[in-house]
Amino acid sequence: MSVIRLLRNGEFDEFVRIRLNAYPAMYTTVLSEEQRANWIESMKTQQAEEGVTRYYGCFREEKLVGCMILDDFKMTIYEGHTLVGGVGDVCVDLLRKKEHVAKEMMEYFHRHYREKGACLTALYPFRPDFYRKMGYGYGAKMSQYRFRPDDLPAGSKEKVSYLDQSDLKLVQDSYNRYAAHIHGMIEAREVFFKRVLQRFRVIGYKRGDNVEGFLAFNFKKLSDDHQLLQDIVIRLLVYENPEALMALLAFLRTQSDQVNRIRLNTMDESFHFLLDDPRNGNPHMFHTSQESNVQGVGIMYRVINTAKLFQELKHHDFNGQSLRLRLNIVDTFLPENDGPVIVDFVNGKAHLSGGLAYDVELTLDVSWFSSLIMGVVDLKKLWEFRLARLSDESYLDRLDKLFHAAKKPVTIEDF
Repeated sequence: MSVIRLLRNGEFDEFVRIRLNAYPAMYTTVLSEEQRANWIESMKTQQAEEGVTRYYGCFREEKLVGCMILDDFKMTIYEGHTLVGGVGDVCVDLLRKKEHVAKEMMEYFHRHYREKGACLTALYPFRPDFYRKMGYGYGAKMSQYRFRPDDLPAGSKEKVSYLDQSDLKLVQDSYNRYAAHIHGMIEAREVFFKRVLQRFRVIGYKRGDNVEGFLAFNFKKLSDDHQLLQDIVIRLLVYENPEALMALLAFLRTQSDQVNRIRLNTMDESFHFLLDDPRNGNPHMFHTSQESNVQGVGIMYRVINTAKLFQELKHHDFNGQSLRLRLNIVDTFLPENDGPVIVDFVNGKAHLSGGLAYDVELTLDVSWFSSLIMGVVDLKKLWEFRLARLSDESYLDRLDKLFHAAKKPVTIEDF
């Protein structure tokens, strides 16, 4: 029988061993004793402060066999904000693989956040198929662009300046103002920006006493035989208004004399409209299209309490639709969330119904519902792919409109 609990001071060294063995490709160099000690001390400090980041272990016969990190996040969901549980660094001792350690930790994770009142969880998967079986739905795709600096629009960088630790509060405030209005964004904490300002070059757009946008980046050398050949790799590009964006892009454009290409990861599906030439330098064509960016599946979301989620979304406008829906959620991994919920939509506003009557019945797996309710995919596509079933298909267009989101969620914080 496994016991899952918070790690105690003497157990963090074993956590480090398990994590390094579980993700060897993430650590290209051997940690020194000093680096290991600093890492352990940092985790102990976080645990002692009883903050929002917590380290858990799975124990069998009092031996640590698996670990994970849980985070309390405040996420923007459409117009509102709600608690979302995040999990990272799910790792299992190499000797205990295929013994359901990860499964038991994930079951604990889901119930832990249901008890805390959360209706959603999120993670970055090491294998999307593994977590989809646990009820996680795909988020929007991340695109990586590699463009030349002089393909950016010209403009003024007059209000752009370097930022450092003395600007930490201004940077955090700018980011969180931005995040508060972007569906899917997570409110970031001070410790995150301390790391950003330590590890990256950061420039910002200042107007008056505020930072209204900033850019965190580093240079990446392209060849050991050429001392002046490098790319810019962007870690964060945050802007609160078009003026801030244009100023930050003007700064990047002026780096063309010593920068080959700029690498940017973004969930903005329209980013290529900013570029004179959106091609990424890879001479690859398929059909009649030229490669502009590569895409990847990253963040995944999961509904852990369907009824609570609709309560959280009581102020959201489901596109003015009025109907009573019996929503049958198939959730074999979290039985507490399995089964029907009847939702009464009146002029676009959702209300949980206490009755049994309904107009139409929609049945789908919790993974597909999670992507649907987050606005990642339209219902009509799920129906076309036979991933969703309707009791009366004459309601398809109305339900497709009801669940349609004008913008897909954007989640850029790593955890």
